[in-house]
Amino acid sequence: MSKKGGGKEGKEKEISSLYKELAALRPSSDFEPSTEDYEKAIKVCNKLLNLDQSDSTAFHCKIVAMVQAGKFTDCLKQLENSKYDLDLQFEAAYCHYRLNDPHKAMKVLDGVIIPQVKHSELRAQVLYRLEQYENCFSVYRDIIKSSDDKYETERKTNLSAVTAQLGDKAKMVVDETDTFEQRYNAGCNYASVGDYEKAEKVLMQAEKAARNFLEEDEAGEDEILEETGIIKVQLGFVMQKQGRDKEAQTIYNQVLKNKPSDIGLVAVASNNLLTINKDQNIFDSKKRIKSATVEGLELKLTSKQRGAIARNNALLAMFTAQVDLCKELVSSLDSATVPDKDLIIAGALSKAGKHSEAVSTLLTRTNPDHPLTLLTCGQIQLTAGQLAEATDTLSQLAPDWKYRVGVLSTLVCLHLAMDNRQAAAELLKAAVEWNKKSGSAKSSGMAIVWRKTAEFHLKSGEAQVAAESLEELQKLEPGLSTLAQLVLAYARFDLTKALAVSKKLPPFSAGSVEVDSLESGSWAMGAKQFKKTPRPGGEKTPKTGTDDAMLVNKKKKQKKKKRLPKNYNPNTDPDPERWLPKRERTGLKYMPGYRKPRKDKRKAEKFTGAQGTDQGKSEIFDYSNKIAGVKDAAAKQASPVPEPAPGPRLQKGPGRTQTKKKKGGKNKF
Repeated sequence: MSKKGGGKEGKEKEISSLYKELAALRPSSDFEPSTEDYEKAIKVCNKLLNLDQSDSTAFHCKIVAMVQAGKFTDCLKQLENSKYDLDLQFEAAYCHYRLNDPHKAMKVLDGVIIPQVKHSELRAQVLYRLEQYENCFSVYRDIIKSSDDKYETERKTNLSAVTAQLGDKAKMVVDETDTFEQRYNAGCNYASVGDYEKAEKVLMQAEKAARNFLEEDEAGEDEILEETGIIKVQLGFVMQKQGRDKEAQTIYNQVLKNKPSDIGLVAVASNNLLTINKDQNIFDSKKRIKSATVEGLELKLTSKQRGAIARNNALLAMFTAQVDLCKELVSSLDSATVPDKDLIIAGALSKAGKHSEAVSTLLTRTNPDHPLTLLTCGQIQLTAGQLAEATDTLSQLAPDWKYRVGVLSTLVCLHLAMDNRQAAAELLKAAVEWNKKSGSAKSSGMAIVWRKTAEFHLKSGEAQVAAESLEELQKLEPGLSTLAQLVLAYARFDLTKALAVSKKLPPFSAGSVEVDSLESGSWAMGAKQFKKTPRPGGEKTPKTGTDDAMLVNKKKKQKKKKRLPKNYNPNTDPDPERWLPKRERTGLKYMPGYRKPRKDKRKAEKFTGAQGTDQGKSEIFDYSNKIAGVKDAAAKQASPVPEPAPGPRLQKGPGRTQTKKKKGGKNKF
């Protein structure tokens, strides 16, 4: 055997052994390769290519291993420099898709001449990422119809996720409930069409199914909370839509307390908490918006979700009166999805106290004649206390807006607040005429307008206009009270009509009205505001529902016998101080029953002077006695007054000098 032939045989043996090693790394039913296994496969493929650079099979295996190992950028570089005649468009499109470049991925897929199932599935994924849900729905529907393999459940799950984004009742997929993911998607489908009660029920079932499945799979509690977090947040959203904000808030806080790793889930929960706070709890809202605006959410959330978060961020700046920040955030919003950008800026200016600038912003940047613009401007002017400007702004509304119940009543109140009754009367008169011409007199809510208009015109003396309003009210809501008011209105300017209309009122009977009750009080205040007083000498009216047989004599209360003391003497007056304690009574101190006062046996303290002075010298330095003696001597020389005779109390015993005792302890108030 030649040396050349021996080298060729050794090369073939090495290639054969390398392919055996590569085959051992292929996934099978009992072996799932890890990332390290795929990296090992890449090294094996490199050895094969070093032995034979024309080996296209080794290159294909290398590309697949690089995709499985997640080395998408390196894979694309290998494909660009490839000289092999291989169809690797699917791998190239998948790498672009995983590198978050769906447009390039779609461009590559469009170049496939004969697409296979794998190409169609990747196209559906790319369409979903591009948010082209209608096309995505069509692709998945065609795949499910034309294929029958083990991936059918996953395809149906993806299809239900697409229909949840469409929000179309005709295309909803809610019957598939094999997995908890399908139940979750069914709940999202119900929520997307507004059936929140059904969505809540299905989502609770999904959470229970997910927990049971994960517990059977021996998952830990942390993993279960991580997997069920998205279901709980969706459940909280459904509750929030039903007005149960407290329950939704509790669920959001529980999910965030578990610190989920999905930044998209954290962003959605934080944004929903922000909407619950509204203009309250601003400090918490600032923390929530910080969590909802982290980097990397472009790949986790849809454009609709990101737009909602951006708008809420601008609204938070509006509530906190941060004008510059609000303008910056609003400028980044898409005008197609956020049509109220100018309203947000005007709200921020109004919160900051710049009311005139807010009004001018609305009137210059948007359609100044739009009802929403004028109503907002009027609200801002009312907030600033500018009644005249608000009245002028609301008066510019079109008649179909100005003569609505709420706006009309606001304008009337504004005119009356400015003491302009004439303008209020003309406004109500114009409202009556316009409603007659437009045919909206029978619309709901107009009955109150007719009645209030009639009352206003009756008070202002315009009986004819009041009668017109009452006629419309009688057509809309017939009633005796309206008919009576109409008679009173006609009586002021047309007695013939008043008599004709009064005949429609029910006949008057003599016993139907109590004349005495009408005379005794003001009937306008109601029957409960006064009591009937019987005429002098007249018979008392018996109470209703009483009868002589039903009357029961009340039992008389027996008086208790008075208890007198044993030594009571009726001939002497009782001691007036009998209720006082004995120590406070006047009289002898040594009578029986009185406590004998104790003598104070303590000696009086003798003042010996301040600390540090010699005993006996304190009197030398005490000038108070000397000054007092001089004053007494001067007073005796000026006007001698005879000394008064001592009283009876002073004559009983020797005089006793009172010495003031030192108060000890804290000051008492």
